[in-house]
Amino acid sequence: MNAVPDLLLPPSLHPAPGVYAYDLEALPWRTTPRGHVREKAVRREDSSGRFLGLLAFEPLSRSGLHQHLATATSYFLAGSLTDYQGTTAEGEVGINLAGATHDAVSYGGCTLVSRLEGPVVIPNDALAIHPHADQAVVRNQRPGTPPDISVNLARAVPVATAFAGVVRKPLFDYAGTGTDRRLCALTLWPRCPALALQHTALTDFFVLAGDLKIGAHSISGPAFVLIEPGARVSLSSDHGCSLLAWAEGPGWSEATEGAELYGF
Repeated sequence: MNAVPDLLLPPSLHPAPGVYAYDLEALPWRTTPRGHVREKAVRREDSSGRFLGLLAFEPLSRSGLHQHLATATSYFLAGSLTDYQGTTAEGEVGINLAGATHDAVSYGGCTLVSRLEGPVVIPNDALAIHPHADQAVVRNQRPGTPPDISVNLARAVPVATAFAGVVRKPLFDYAGTGTDRRLCALTLWPRCPALALQHTALTDFFVLAGDLKIGAHSISGPAFVLIEPGARVSLSSDHGCSLLAWAEGPGWSEATEGAELYGF
C-alpha cells in the first residue's frame, strides 16, 4: 500500500524509506466545494474514500448533511462543531462510527485534523466539504445510535510505555468497528532515547507541538508524518514532542522484544 496520495503536493521531507512528512505551514489552503470550508489535504483517495488533512470552517458555516460509511476521527485544534447530539470542541477528539449521519454547524469557526477511513455520502445535488464524497439517498439506518463519541485529550489517562521518556494516552481502540487499530497521543520527553521501530501497517502522525526527529531529520509541529507498512523508523526528540498517532497495526521495538508503542 502506498501512503503517498495521488495528485496532491509532494512531501516537505522524505526522512526515511517509506516515511513522508508534510510541513503544514508550507502547505496552501484549498477551498472545498461548500466554499466556506478550506482544507490542507495530504491524503485523498477517491477509490477508497480515505482522507487525511486539516479542515477550517468559517464562523456560521456547516458541513452539510453527510453519512460516514467507515470510521472517521477528528481532533479539534480550535473552535467547535455542533450537531443534533451536542458539541465537540477544542482539545477533543471526535469519533464517528460507520453509519453516523449528521449535519454539523460551527458558530465561531473551527480548525480540526480530519482522518477518514472510508467513504462519505451526501444527498443528491448537495455539496460536500470533501471533494471525493459520493452522492446518494441518505437515510440513517440506526437513528437511535449517537453520531459522535467525544474524548477530551487533556483528561485522558496517561499510561507508561516500554520506552524510556515516552508516555501514551489511549484515545480509541476501535472496539466494535470490525478493525483492530489504535488512536493515541504520545509525548516524547526531551532527549529521550531513540525508539527503533518496525511498522507493520499504515501509521499516521499529527505533530501537535515540539520537534520530532526521524533519524537525523527534525520535523516541527504542526506537521503530518505518513509511515508505510514495513517502514523502519527511529524516533526521538531534542526538546520534547507531542503528537497524535493513528496506527493500523503494531509498531514493534527492534531493540526490546515484545515492546510495542501504540497499545496493541
